Amino acid sequence: MSDVIARLEHARALGYCARGMRRWFEGRERTWVEFVEQGVPADWLRSSGDALALRVAEQAEQAAAEEPHR
Repeated sequence: MSDVIARLEHARALGYCARGMRRWFEGRERTWVEFVEQGVPADWLRSSGDALALRVAEQAEQAAAEEPHR
Protein backbone atom coordinates (compact mmCIF):
# COMPACT_ATOMS: atom_id res chain seq x y z
CA MET A 1 0.00 0.00 0.00
CA SER A 2 1.31 3.43 -0.89
CA ASP A 3 0.66 6.73 0.82
CA VAL A 4 0.90 8.70 -2.42
CA ILE A 5 -1.76 11.38 -2.78
CA ALA A 6 -3.24 11.98 -6.22
CA ARG A 7 -4.17 15.59 -6.90
CA LEU A 8 -5.87 17.62 -9.57
CA GLU A 9 -2.48 18.46 -11.07
CA HIS A 10 -1.92 14.76 -11.85
CA ALA A 11 -5.24 14.48 -13.69
CA ARG A 12 -4.58 17.73 -15.55
CA ALA A 13 -1.18 16.41 -16.67
CA LEU A 14 -3.09 13.63 -18.44
CA GLY A 15 -5.39 16.15 -20.15
CA TYR A 16 -8.50 15.23 -18.12
CA CYS A 17 -11.23 17.88 -18.02
CA ALA A 18 -12.77 19.17 -14.79
CA ARG A 19 -16.33 18.41 -15.90
CA GLY A 20 -15.60 14.74 -16.55
CA MET A 21 -13.60 14.34 -13.36
CA ARG A 22 -16.30 16.03 -11.27
CA ARG A 23 -18.88 13.67 -12.77
CA TRP A 24 -16.67 10.65 -12.03
CA PHE A 25 -16.66 11.51 -8.31
CA GLU A 26 -20.48 11.64 -8.07
CA GLY A 27 -21.79 8.92 -5.75
CA ARG A 28 -18.33 7.77 -4.68
CA GLU A 29 -16.83 7.56 -1.20
CA ARG A 30 -14.51 10.52 -1.85
CA THR A 31 -15.68 13.86 -3.22
CA TRP A 32 -14.62 16.15 -6.02
CA VAL A 33 -14.03 18.92 -3.47
CA GLU A 34 -11.74 16.65 -1.45
CA PHE A 35 -9.81 15.78 -4.61
CA VAL A 36 -9.38 19.44 -5.56
CA GLU A 37 -8.55 20.74 -2.08
CA GLN A 38 -6.33 18.00 -0.62
CA GLY A 39 -6.10 15.10 -3.03
CA VAL A 40 -7.11 11.47 -2.55
CA PRO A 41 -5.01 8.34 -1.97
CA ALA A 42 -3.67 6.86 -5.19
CA ASP A 43 -4.54 3.42 -3.78
CA TRP A 44 -8.19 4.47 -3.51
CA LEU A 45 -8.24 5.49 -7.17
CA ARG A 46 -6.56 2.23 -8.11
CA SER A 47 -9.13 0.20 -6.14
CA SER A 48 -11.96 1.72 -8.21
CA GLY A 49 -10.97 -0.51 -11.11
CA ASP A 50 -11.56 2.39 -13.51
CA ALA A 51 -8.91 2.66 -16.23
CA LEU A 52 -8.90 6.47 -16.19
CA ALA A 53 -8.58 6.59 -12.39
CA LEU A 54 -5.74 4.07 -12.62
CA ARG A 55 -3.88 6.43 -14.96
CA VAL A 56 -4.21 9.28 -12.43
CA ALA A 57 -2.89 7.00 -9.66
CA GLU A 58 0.05 6.01 -11.86
CA GLN A 59 0.75 9.66 -12.71
CA ALA A 60 0.78 10.58 -9.00
CA GLU A 61 3.05 7.65 -8.15
CA GLN A 62 5.45 8.54 -10.95
CA ALA A 63 5.58 12.17 -9.80
CA ALA A 64 6.23 11.06 -6.21
CA ALA A 65 9.05 8.78 -7.34
CA GLU A 66 10.68 11.66 -9.22
CA GLU A 67 10.56 14.05 -6.23
CA PRO A 68 13.87 14.54 -4.45
CA HIS A 69 13.85 12.92 -1.01
CA ARG A 70 14.56 15.15 1.94
